[in-house]
Amino acid sequence: MRIIGFAAGVAVSFLVGSSAEAAPPVEAFGSLPAMSHPHLSPDGKHLAAIEPVNGHPDILVFEVGSPAAKPQAFTGADWVPFDLRWVNNDRVVVMLKVERTRNERTGRRVRAFARAIALSVSGKPQVLMMNNQRLVEINYGTARVIGVDPQHSDSVFMEAWDWNKELPTDTKLVKPDLELNLFRVSAEDGKADLVEEGTTKTIDWILDAQGNAVARLDQDSDLQTTVYVRDGAHTWRSAFTFDSSAGSEDNVLGTTADGGTLAVERHGNRNTWGIEGYSLSGSSFGAPLFANSAYDVADYTQDAWTNAVVGARYYADKEESAYFDPRLQSVQSALEKALPGETVDIVSWDQAREHFIVATESPREPRTYNLFTHTGGQFTALATEFPNLQATDLADMKPYNYAASDGTTIHAYLTLPPGKAAKDLPTVIFPHGGPEVRDGLGFDWWAQFMASRGYAVLQPNFRGSAGYGWDFTKASFGQWGTGKMQGDITDGVKRLIADGIADPKRICIVGASYGGYAALAGATFTPDLYACAVSYAGLADAGSVLGNAAKHQGQDSEAVYYWRSRLGDSSNDPAYLASISPARHAANVKAPILLLHCKNDLTVPIDQSILEESALKNAGKNVQFVPIDGDDHYMFNAATRIEVLKQTEAFLKAHIGN
Repeated sequence: MRIIGFAAGVAVSFLVGSSAEAAPPVEAFGSLPAMSHPHLSPDGKHLAAIEPVNGHPDILVFEVGSPAAKPQAFTGADWVPFDLRWVNNDRVVVMLKVERTRNERTGRRVRAFARAIALSVSGKPQVLMMNNQRLVEINYGTARVIGVDPQHSDSVFMEAWDWNKELPTDTKLVKPDLELNLFRVSAEDGKADLVEEGTTKTIDWILDAQGNAVARLDQDSDLQTTVYVRDGAHTWRSAFTFDSSAGSEDNVLGTTADGGTLAVERHGNRNTWGIEGYSLSGSSFGAPLFANSAYDVADYTQDAWTNAVVGARYYADKEESAYFDPRLQSVQSALEKALPGETVDIVSWDQAREHFIVATESPREPRTYNLFTHTGGQFTALATEFPNLQATDLADMKPYNYAASDGTTIHAYLTLPPGKAAKDLPTVIFPHGGPEVRDGLGFDWWAQFMASRGYAVLQPNFRGSAGYGWDFTKASFGQWGTGKMQGDITDGVKRLIADGIADPKRICIVGASYGGYAALAGATFTPDLYACAVSYAGLADAGSVLGNAAKHQGQDSEAVYYWRSRLGDSSNDPAYLASISPARHAANVKAPILLLHCKNDLTVPIDQSILEESALKNAGKNVQFVPIDGDDHYMFNAATRIEVLKQTEAFLKAHIGN
């Protein structure tokens, strides 16, 4: 536990257990976070969070002022909570993923459903939000809460597709037009009442602090998105338009605290993405609310009680936070001063802004949630995500930047195994997924696990990684397979060898999702570089990216245009797609490969690993395939994570030692 006093100077104390003689067990790394997504109730008396029960994520509600009181648990075997939001002091809305991987009648794969339910602290029945029959019937997703309603304390605002006219009795003869409408939804009975009617082109709604719809986004068939703003009580006018076809579009986040300005994520005349304000009265963009010349905005912070956008997050090396709201910025600055070098993230506060949930993190400190009380400056640890790991169990993680073959700077992070000199180490190259995400300085359960087993771990932010500006993103277009994205990873391996850190005969590449593709591409297109490769949910055939997007969202969808831009000008050429697909070049492979894939994966279907295994077996290669039951792409269950780590550990030990 850590206690920090803000009133009369700053005092910090750590109570840390002694280091275990042996590396921590796999369960210490692979268990689900002991707490995530904590949110305070409006009065600050209750804390709701996602916590694991028997290895499955569920909802627990705690009394903040009574640490010894037993929490209320809300469980469901067939749903996975992924976020939550308080409506009032009794009701909390929980967003759930309800997965159905096979249609009971046809046996065909269908997508997961997203739903929201309202739970009650006082014991009232839980209700399904938007339970009006036809709304749920025609919507795969009814889980997005876009704002609270200050005029109705039991209600929130949500979006859903609805028919724009009454259907005839025989609906088989008519294909109904759907429009995205805005609804006020009661957390007491789950009923949805229409507030604003959209069009068949509407894709989003924006609210102000009073719960009024002040902007509407419509998208044409050519993927031009127009932002409409209020021009009187019942009319709308066009404010500005942006192109959504290339994945470089603006993103309207919400309004600022005054309600008169839209907060818009855009890069404008800059290379990096920032947050700019669009004046509803002046009909123009003003000075940026947040901008950084080197790094993109990574996320934004919204006030749960006013719907206002109040701040931004970005990565330099570690995650940083900046607020437009002076009160929140003063709290952030005080916490950062008291906790130098740590990531400090204000994740929730009560309506009075007296009590705050603050997350702290560093590479050797898993994310820890703390209760900060502004009056008196009390700062008390509540829970850490990985309670069975001590700082002495974990490894140092440092920036390890290097130049790619064309001189481009690649930002990377190197985690060295505890107690070992940085010389001739068995090494894991660990590229991230996405590909448009990034790694940073912070606790990484998978990287730390591999380091605890004696391996150096390199995490490169190759071209196309998020956070470094639009030019860095565009530099990855058409650069899959043997291109610069994989080349940046290869150059990191060469740098480790040149620096004497990596043993060139004991290097393995491990990755998940796009990182799994990169692992297969590394073993396939640079077969002499790696002694083994591990792919979790990796893509084996590049053409399937476009095929899946077209199948599920339409040939002219934003997703198809996005992937066409990323795969490059030759994305229509089957020969090019084959040239960057590992499964089409299995004969090149020399190193043993481990394939791990969840059977219920709806993001990268398990068919990809089945295809890769078949290609490798037909080519007479050394391949091991482990399909995993009962989970999907994102490893929501502890048993999945533990199995993945166990399989990875055994495979690494067999092929590069430790």
